[in-house]
Amino acid sequence: MAPAPAISCAVVKCGGGARHHPRVSTPPQGHAAAAALELLLLPRGGEARPAARRSRSSPLSLSFARAAAEPAEPRSARRARAAAVAMEVVEDAAPHAAAASASVILAGAQSRHAIFRDELVRRAFCAAEAAHRGQMRASGEPYLQHCVETAALLAELGAGPAVVAAGLLHDTVDDAGLGYGSLSVQFGAGVADLVKGVSNLSHLSKLARRNDTASRVDEADKLRTVFLAMEDARAVLIKLADRLHNMRTLDSLPKVKQQCFAKETLEIFAPLANQLGILNWKEQLENLCCKYLYPELYEELSSNLLEFYNQDMIAAAIRRLEQALQVRGLCYHTISGRNKSMYSIYSKMARKNLDMDEIYDIHGVRVILDNKADCFTTLEIVHHLWPRIPGKFKDYINSPKPNGYQSLHTVVLSEETLPLEIQIRTRDMHLQAEFGIAAHWRYKEAVRNCCSSVPEMVEWVRWVVTWQCETLHIDHPSSLTHGAPPRAICSCSSHSDDCPFAYSKRCDHSGPILVILLENEKMSVQEFPQNSTVLDLLKRTSSYDMQLRLRLNCHVVHNLNQELKMGDVVELIPSTQCKPGAGGYASEFHQMYDHRLTVSQS
Repeated sequence: MAPAPAISCAVVKCGGGARHHPRVSTPPQGHAAAAALELLLLPRGGEARPAARRSRSSPLSLSFARAAAEPAEPRSARRARAAAVAMEVVEDAAPHAAAASASVILAGAQSRHAIFRDELVRRAFCAAEAAHRGQMRASGEPYLQHCVETAALLAELGAGPAVVAAGLLHDTVDDAGLGYGSLSVQFGAGVADLVKGVSNLSHLSKLARRNDTASRVDEADKLRTVFLAMEDARAVLIKLADRLHNMRTLDSLPKVKQQCFAKETLEIFAPLANQLGILNWKEQLENLCCKYLYPELYEELSSNLLEFYNQDMIAAAIRRLEQALQVRGLCYHTISGRNKSMYSIYSKMARKNLDMDEIYDIHGVRVILDNKADCFTTLEIVHHLWPRIPGKFKDYINSPKPNGYQSLHTVVLSEETLPLEIQIRTRDMHLQAEFGIAAHWRYKEAVRNCCSSVPEMVEWVRWVVTWQCETLHIDHPSSLTHGAPPRAICSCSSHSDDCPFAYSKRCDHSGPILVILLENEKMSVQEFPQNSTVLDLLKRTSSYDMQLRLRLNCHVVHNLNQELKMGDVVELIPSTQCKPGAGGYASEFHQMYDHRLTVSQS
């Protein structure tokens, strides 16, 4: 049957203006669309009938006449053919629609963060768009939107082009099949290594969820240390950004999956953000976990907090403190109210069996100053303005927290006889508190060089890992160590050669080595003394007397005296598989390596 011609419009000048005049034309796409439309709109009775009063010589009437002269085609066949043609038209148009949607997403990201205009980042965006084209999230959003939001979280930390690009590409290995070699050629080994590192962490995360590692606190602690030890610190940050956006968009998943993700996040990823000092992310993750794990309690706390929180008291306290600092001639950056996170309130109430009105730091004010001396002067002023509550002063400036957090905390009694916590810190301390390991990216942004801070940042993470290893035996007395107490905490965010806390001077500690063991479809994190070997690991396992094939980081083990290193992954496989379908964990594990290593099958 001959297709109907398409109608296009040409502009014809007429008098003083222009009007549109229909003209018959038959471009290819219009041809197909009209044919499909004609077939789909055929009457269900079968035969097509020309419209009344149509000229016998018109092309449309001729096409119907030819159709009538030909043998009748079954109705179902005609409609199927019409649907196929229409689908071809839609598919032809789909890339244009996808490109338009991607352009809108990119423009939105560029309006928020200038780094999305960087050439490397734009190329990474195009590669991510091509890799995830047609993929949708459970929420109905294009998967590309998740990649962009992950990268935007990193941009908020002040990350450079390589990290933001890796954030855009972080799921291309797992979800789109891009190889390490391809990424390395397009974006360089640095970006490819970060994407590979995030992929490895993602697979370990899946294994942890499958084995409910989060429910075993001791093992969850060790797994976090392994995360930090086995990959570039920046890959850990990308994974944290990925998890934060996933938690923000968890509503679309079934309740069981929501709680599974929330449980793992609360026990592994939120503490990981805390260990890296990114308190902003840590609080967001904890609050979201509370929302999904304890929904009724979360709603009740939210309602109570709205009633209990006294915004007028905070505003009055800020005005009074501002006036006092001006009288003393002290310069400050900001004085603002501080909201205690929902999960922190819940935790304190549960841990100490308190009611909400018994928690002293729900109402808070934060003061950001220029230098350390001004912090202590401001502390004196605060204690002069309001009566202090005994036993509620903490000096984290002279005694920083393990994650590097520094601030002065004091609790006073306001005019409304409500407890009021005042936090006092310098701008540098505030950057460290909010962004932790990434504070280097944010510091002096106008003159910084993103790349120059990376070695310092990685060194700082190594220090965190070393400190964790040295304190494992304090938290867990059964650990295999000589029982030496941990060293004092270093407040430096980077280490010079003469720093007594430099990683290079602390790598000879007798702390344990943490190894991931895959055995009998289960994953566990095993702790060994330094210089332990594969044979030492075998002697500890339940499969010691069985005939096994061993793989260390996906390489077949030929030497049982090979030493184990922090973060090694050891796989024990029976020589004869008992269950033909077994190997669920193994398939996840092998995906960690199959984009860069050939897994031996011997």
